[in-house]
Amino acid sequence: MAILVVDDEPGIVQFIRGVLEDEGFDVNTAADGQEAIEAMHKERPDLIVLDMGLPRLDGDGVAAEMRRVHGDVPILLITADGRAHEKAARVGAFDYLPKPFDLDELVTITRDKLQA
Repeated sequence: MAILVVDDEPGIVQFIRGVLEDEGFDVNTAADGQEAIEAMHKERPDLIVLDMGLPRLDGDGVAAEMRRVHGDVPILLITADGRAHEKAARVGAFDYLPKPFDLDELVTITRDKLQA
């Protein structure tokens, strides 16, 4: 299962990548919205972990392009914004985690969604 992690904070990206790879997932990463678009055009992810506050193209733009290109790819939103629920609904995310989030919860949500 391929997961695309999109966040502009390198420490968060590498931490998430390490945890998900330890769980057996293939993980690609992008540091901004434009990189995310390029990555999703190269390989269709099975799930995207998406931060909303991105440079060059925000999370809304990434989610819109994901829906246009791949339609049904589930999106797990991660954000420090206090309106995470509203943002998740706006982009059609199946769930969200407010930053800082619990890594065990991230793994559980990811595993449950991809094994469903």
